[in-house]
Amino acid sequence: METAKEHRRYPRSPREESLSLTLLPAGATSVDTEERLFLTTHDISLAGICVELPAPIRPDTDVELWIAMLHQRGTYHLYGTVAWCAAPEGQLLAGIALDLERGDGRLWASQFNDHGYYPD
Repeated sequence: METAKEHRRYPRSPREESLSLTLLPAGATSVDTEERLFLTTHDISLAGICVELPAPIRPDTDVELWIAMLHQRGTYHLYGTVAWCAAPEGQLLAGIALDLERGDGRLWASQFNDHGYYPD
């Protein structure tokens, strides 16, 4: 039986990084900063970020992210879509599929090696 991990396009790196996430209304490019959530990542990959949530977010919701990476790798302004939201083992998580063509998506992607691994 295949697992979800075998279906992933890029490997995940467990990382705890701080980020702000804003839910985007349909068709919007930005929203009021008062609606930002301040979250922690669970893991990252070239094409996605898994975040810990205080409350569920509906899949297919577009989001705007600001993530400050440790080790002086910079701050990235990213866009994506919530791909899933679930509570495995009681911890509420959401997977965000990144749109690497918007914001700092290409700069984000350049931080990963040819095999999709983020250097520690």
